[in-house]
Amino acid sequence: MKNFRLKSVSIAGYRSYDTHLRKNCVPLGNYNLIIGANGAGKSNFIAFLEMVSVMMTRGLRNYTAKQGGADSLLHFGIKETEEMRGKLCLEDSENDTEATYSFALEWNAERRLYFHDETLDVDDDDDNEPLDFAKEKARQSGRKTKKYQFGEGHFESELANCPEKRWLRNLWRSLSRLKVFHFNDTSMSSHMRGGSHMETGDFLRADGENLAAFLYRLQSEEQYQPYYRRIVRTVRRAMPQFDDFDLQSEDDFLILRWRQAGEEYPFGPHQLSDGALRFIALTTLLLQPPELAPGAIILDEPEIGLHPYALSLLSWELREAGKNSQIILATQSPTLLNSFSCEDILTAEYDSTRRSSVLRRHSEEELKEWLNDYSLGKLWEKNVLGGLPI
Repeated sequence: MKNFRLKSVSIAGYRSYDTHLRKNCVPLGNYNLIIGANGAGKSNFIAFLEMVSVMMTRGLRNYTAKQGGADSLLHFGIKETEEMRGKLCLEDSENDTEATYSFALEWNAERRLYFHDETLDVDDDDDNEPLDFAKEKARQSGRKTKKYQFGEGHFESELANCPEKRWLRNLWRSLSRLKVFHFNDTSMSSHMRGGSHMETGDFLRADGENLAAFLYRLQSEEQYQPYYRRIVRTVRRAMPQFDDFDLQSEDDFLILRWRQAGEEYPFGPHQLSDGALRFIALTTLLLQPPELAPGAIILDEPEIGLHPYALSLLSWELREAGKNSQIILATQSPTLLNSFSCEDILTAEYDSTRRSSVLRRHSEEELKEWLNDYSLGKLWEKNVLGGLPI
């Protein structure tokens, strides 16, 4: 279930973000395009969301080890920062409900992270389903505010072990699906070029390893065929020689084969350029059926390696995907900015006084006069939006 969306994210003590949780509160909307210079903190914000997703699937220990230990994750290392904290406010606008998940991670003698605190604040009543989570509304309506406390000292999140109510499981699923989609590995040994088994086509994986199986599902199941045809039409616009995918199963194994218009010879995934393969994966992600799409689509510089015309198509695809999913992406592309509004843009900058990354959202009011003469992409290039290394 993907009704829960991020309303705001607060970060403290994580990589380039200092220990001031309130100052590092980032409000989020339906579209969130983060711009900024290299090293300003864009990717660290994206990585924090990915860490939360990993925590929900009980993979924090493995994640910490792969990232180089607690010293690599804490703000200026373990000698300066004892604790990392996070606060994620989520809302379900359809049911007018909210919830807040908070956690604090400390490090031990083995430089491993463990939970010093883990809580979930909700508004509850005596029914099986809560009517409203928001505390202020709870006070006004006389409902009880309930705090789920999961204790301390554990190395993996305990939220997944709390099956008390169906909505709580849905909330956990929403957090666990804060996956960052990485389609940048298009090398000859990448997962996307390697093929996948048919049974893995339930939903598109974050690294695109089951791209062929997922496309096969869309192609073969009648209710999804209109979405499959839209994906094919869009790929044709970026690759005029492309006609259709040739997804033939061999012992339940699928390769991302494709055909040129008017040709019978099937090409394989190794006969796609890096940009073409990346565009196919992005198009499949963004134009997939709404019921299969994740609640949040998170991307880090998806424009890498794409042709300028493919970038204009990507802008349209992002707008389409935003009708069903929350969009969060870091970008350096003026082309992408031009397809969105001021309120969709956040600038990441590094505050040397605070020694911290800072994210700020823009408004049409502050840029009203500039927008009479310039596009958002031009304002980004002119550093009116900030975030350039000058």
